Amino acid sequence: MFVSKKTIGCAAMWTLAALLMACAAFAFDPKGEIFVYSGAKARDNCPVTVAIPGDSPLLEAAKSGQPLQAVCGDQSAPVAVLPASNGLELGFVVNGMKAWETRIYQIVAGEAYAADPVAFKEGKEKIEITIGGKPFTTYDWSTVEGKKMWPIFYPLFGPDGQRMTRGFPMEKFEGEREDHPHHQSLWVSHGDINGVNFWNMTADHGYTKQKGFSYKASPAAGRLCSHMDWTDHEGVIVFEEERIVTIWGTPESGRMIDFDMTFKANEGDVKFGDTKEGGLIALRVAATMREKQDEGVPGGTITNSAGGVGSGECWGKPAPWCDYSGPVGDLTAGLTIMDSPANPLYPMRYHVRDYGLFGANPFGLSYFIDKTKDGSRVLKKGESWHMRFRVYIHAGDAKAGRVAEAYENFADAPLVKVQ
Repeated sequence: MFVSKKTIGCAAMWTLAALLMACAAFAFDPKGEIFVYSGAKARDNCPVTVAIPGDSPLLEAAKSGQPLQAVCGDQSAPVAVLPASNGLELGFVVNGMKAWETRIYQIVAGEAYAADPVAFKEGKEKIEITIGGKPFTTYDWSTVEGKKMWPIFYPLFGPDGQRMTRGFPMEKFEGEREDHPHHQSLWVSHGDINGVNFWNMTADHGYTKQKGFSYKASPAAGRLCSHMDWTDHEGVIVFEEERIVTIWGTPESGRMIDFDMTFKANEGDVKFGDTKEGGLIALRVAATMREKQDEGVPGGTITNSAGGVGSGECWGKPAPWCDYSGPVGDLTAGLTIMDSPANPLYPMRYHVRDYGLFGANPFGLSYFIDKTKDGSRVLKKGESWHMRFRVYIHAGDAKAGRVAEAYENFADAPLVKVQ
């Protein structure tokens, strides 16, 4: 970009010169390279991650704590150093890639501009999460008998700072129904696991308790790493879970939360029973987004990737993604649950209701199909399931929010390699 000396003062000229010298220094001090191939799809607002090999010079740079950026031509993006189950990963957001395009990013020291940086603030049994300086959600891992059985994300904010999930029972707002107090914003649960109810607030309900926890936030992305014990009411462990949640620094027109969950049957066989009462990812959408509203009040729309429209065509039906969109404030926005093709129970079925419940449930076949079916699945002792989901919070309905394109970024991500 050309800048005339007449338009800036001497101090600004020295600042600009310093910045240019710094950028030149970065360009000549690469820490490594990352190869990105878009494949058959154009890529925009597309998160990518790559594990750092143990023999890569990038590992030392990642461990140093210095900020990193990915530079390709005149483009740069902040890079997140993310803890993973088997080491460290690098993550950043790719924009403006054409189909079949190849890019080689130089990973260099320095801070790249981030329009929507992720930040964490720790409190008592919670992490407040902001994106671009605006509230996004709070991760709350407390448990209270008969009131809160598992970690939740509440509230969940979307475009224009609008609340995308119901307030009750955490808060009460005018016009909200106070039914189903176990529907708590965004959470993970199921109604019958070895006979233990992890869904409803029954007298002998189970718990999902966080036992180990670490986190890391950077402008590009933040990550929460948890060890969960799923226990019966008396504290006996039913199974264990490793959960990694990644929040990406993307525009509020397309926010993303990724869930990577590994269920481990270390204590014995684990039977996930056939019941509609559950959601491996579960949401209770904002009251104004509900499909069913009072007469004369516009409501929301439920759609899925198979072409289903409305709860009647989407409830219990298998689909790679399902979306719940509707009015919030003066605009339309939506929530999408995306299922990975690599999941052992793909494609997911959805317990999605006209009153605002929205959950990913592959087990309730006797309810979703007919009573001759049994959707129970047994995880044998010593085995594990690894499952990935993305929750996509977008402006507009499913079409305007380009949900199908966003799903391709998740399910058929670009090829990424450390050079």
